[in-house]
Amino acid sequence: MYAEVAIDERVKSRNAEPVSRGNIYTLRRLGAAQGGGLVVALIGISIYFSFMSVAFLTRANFTVILLQSSILGIVAVPGAMLLVSGALDLSVGSLAGLAAASFGTFNQIFGIPLGWSIVLTLAVGATWGLGNGILVSYFRCSPVIVTLAGYSAAAGVAQLITNENTRYSFGPAFAVLGNGVEFGIPVPVIIFSFVFVVGAYAWYRTPIGRHLIGIGANRDAAMAAGVPVSRLPCIIYVLSGTAAAAGGLILTSQLNAASVQIGLGLELQVLTAILLGGVAFNGGRGSLWGTLAGILFIGVLNNGLTLINVGPYIASICIGGALLLAAVLDVVYRHLENVPAREPLIDTHVDTQEESGHDAPHAISVTAGSSRAWEGG
Repeated sequence: MYAEVAIDERVKSRNAEPVSRGNIYTLRRLGAAQGGGLVVALIGISIYFSFMSVAFLTRANFTVILLQSSILGIVAVPGAMLLVSGALDLSVGSLAGLAAASFGTFNQIFGIPLGWSIVLTLAVGATWGLGNGILVSYFRCSPVIVTLAGYSAAAGVAQLITNENTRYSFGPAFAVLGNGVEFGIPVPVIIFSFVFVVGAYAWYRTPIGRHLIGIGANRDAAMAAGVPVSRLPCIIYVLSGTAAAAGGLILTSQLNAASVQIGLGLELQVLTAILLGGVAFNGGRGSLWGTLAGILFIGVLNNGLTLINVGPYIASICIGGALLLAAVLDVVYRHLENVPAREPLIDTHVDTQEESGHDAPHAISVTAGSSRAWEGG
């Protein structure tokens, strides 16, 4: 009848028992260690490329790295939020291409003004993300299958509406989006910085981050704690689609061309950066700061390989190797946690009648924390 009874029954039904506070601190240390290890690796490859190319340690090249990493970062912020909640979006690469194709069609075929063409393109991405979110969050479809289907469908729609033709010349006003500079900083870097700051605030300063981690750790226990386990991931899917569309627009602006090939392979780079940053593939553990380190690692790797004249195929092999390494590290860290991989993120405190000294019914306070507090079944 009381709240604590309902939660107790749900927890018992999953054979859940409290984990010691020592394990909680261990989880935090493991997450910090993985992110710290990535920073060391980032410094290591930066030193290597600085010896291999005199152009690496220059301000101009650092600007290029940030510029190249900005699109990856814009898409990776909501991507990390999805993955930490146990969801996934593999459609972002094709969706960026669909955004480019849609913008070219709106602006040049339908003659819609530039501003409205951008708004409509972002709406296409948001709508696509909403479809993914509804299927995954409310109908409980597999996020891998749903977003892979979206990956294929978005590429097909982009080819259909463009007839595989590339559209060019969108004018100097649109060129500012991808090539403009404000206060000495490229516009895409400013956009990425804004997205990251907003994402970090939501992750660390609001309940959103704790709720997402709680959903990824144990969905049923998070639901018992009152977390909106369907609505919240669905909203993040909408943001992921919007971010992918924004990335497609920035790439289109940089190239001054709307091609269906835009965004090709973006989903793998996003996933690699997120996993390298310490976000668990099954959800329930992760850090947005670690994701930032993963984004910079991919950016430095791509830039350094280009400077030392390594072909794009070798670069693709390196990205694939980094993704494989991230998957292995994820497995290793799950074993080191010494607890089941999918657990709720719930800290509970029950004030009984005897403790409170009042005749009020038992009260329960449930808070989603930054570490797993119950062992899931």
